[in-house]
Amino acid sequence: MSHFGSYEPVNNSAIRVCCLTMNMADRLRLLACPPEVVPLIRAAIKKFWHGGIQGERAYHGSHEFKLIGNPWHAYGEDAIASRKLLAAILKTMGTLGWNLTQSTDVSKREGDKDSLFFEEGVADPDARVFVVSFNQRNRLRLIDAPDLLPFVEEAVTQYWPKGIEERTELNGCNELKLKGNPWYPIGADAVHSKLLLCKVVANFRSIGYKLYASVDLSYGTFKAKIWKPGFFEKFGMTWSTCPPLVNHVGNSLTTLIT
Repeated sequence: MSHFGSYEPVNNSAIRVCCLTMNMADRLRLLACPPEVVPLIRAAIKKFWHGGIQGERAYHGSHEFKLIGNPWHAYGEDAIASRKLLAAILKTMGTLGWNLTQSTDVSKREGDKDSLFFEEGVADPDARVFVVSFNQRNRLRLIDAPDLLPFVEEAVTQYWPKGIEERTELNGCNELKLKGNPWYPIGADAVHSKLLLCKVVANFRSIGYKLYASVDLSYGTFKAKIWKPGFFEKFGMTWSTCPPLVNHVGNSLTTLIT
């Protein structure tokens, strides 16, 4: 069978791999994804992106969605919505048994984002995805995970000496505005900001989550200066090769995205 025009996963004996890419400001492409993935990704877009889908087409063997608006070049409430959308896409892939193995920038074109590579594994119907993003110079957002806010606040209190300036909540997003500039640090702040994130990772790990991956949703030529997101996964047989926590019930996936 020709490789061109086929949506079947790339494979080498028992290993099957596919790829999702975010292109320009409004395109999502499915490369080598099995046909059953397409309608579920379509449903996720319609549910979690308020603009919906402008069009679809076959693009050199991939399936391309053109979204209404600019989810990959978003600001304000749209930036929150775009991260919810990507979380929903990752959750969809996880429930189908496609585990994210790597997210990386394989294009130097302005406006292109990370490519997401998935390997077929065991389906996780209980996958859960939430988002942590680092915004501007001093904002930390926890999206769709209000129950985990205390774990983030505890990390900030313990490892960011300047503390929290303001707390806000909007559309399922809990935002902490930190005093100072932790994401553009100078001197001691460069140490404290990293320790803060170490504590966030440790706190999530203590309740069964581990760092999973990172995805770049930034736009433009200054991507190297923007903190990339990290993905966390729940300990369990579906996702992790490490032993599960003693009191773990079910499997779920957690996500950090900037």
